Amino acid sequence: MPSPQPVVVDANILISLLIAKGSKQELFFSGHITPHSPELALFEIGKYWKRISEQSGLPEKELKLTFACVKEQLTILSLPEIRERLSEAKLISPDKDDAESFALALKLNCLIWSEDKLLKKQPRVEVLTTPELLSKLGLK
Repeated sequence: MPSPQPVVVDANILISLLIAKGSKQELFFSGHITPHSPELALFEIGKYWKRISEQSGLPEKELKLTFACVKEQLTILSLPEIRERLSEAKLISPDKDDAESFALALKLNCLIWSEDKLLKKQPRVEVLTTPELLSKLGLK
């Protein structure tokens, strides 16, 4: 197996990992990627925890365990660790809320895994949906 590819995982992917089982979980835990996210993504999960809990249908204990498994695989970078790329990221990010993900992608020179089509509306950072990333990795 080739070495895992670093990938910035958008908050929408992280949230969907907690809500439903499927190809996203398989890819996230496959060993084919090294998932990274800005610290802000964890705040997004906290912000929507009640909705995530309702949509997942999981008992709270199981949802927390799933979240712990996701966090264990994820490399989280704080704002000071990506600050040097933030100005540039703010200029290219189609959504100001995703500037930290773009800063992290620029820092790591890697793509962003997201289902947010708006993020593709810039030429600097490759943004792939789940099917596109699976295809790029030769997994589907």
